[in-house]
Amino acid sequence: MVIKSFVGGHAVRIYADCTYDPQIRKYRGGRPVAEIPYAGRMLNAQIRQEQAAPLEYADAVIPTTTAPRFVAVDPIPPKEECDYCIVSALYVAACKSLGMDTSRLLTISSTPVVDEEGRTIGTCTLNRN
Repeated sequence: MVIKSFVGGHAVRIYADCTYDPQIRKYRGGRPVAEIPYAGRMLNAQIRQEQAAPLEYADAVIPTTTAPRFVAVDPIPPKEECDYCIVSALYVAACKSLGMDTSRLLTISSTPVVDEEGRTIGTCTLNRN
């Protein structure tokens, strides 16, 4: 099986046997069990927003825009390149919005593993999308 990371510009480390620290809402400790290589490029989504009517609040005029609308995404790499792709949650949302199959897309868990200084060093899980 081939998994590649298309986020962040770096490999993704997966840790096992981590301990959740509720005070910081992150995981600590554990041991690295896998390192998923960076693919050399990021996959992007194109968003379109337009200006909307401003809000008048107190003595100010506050500019507003329409809700973001996904208009295109970079193509999902073919299965010949990799079986699974780690991508951003925004990219997954765009693909879903455009009616694309996201079964090969993974995202990094929202709860990272951190070192003693609090720096993110990896994740315990990947999310299927």
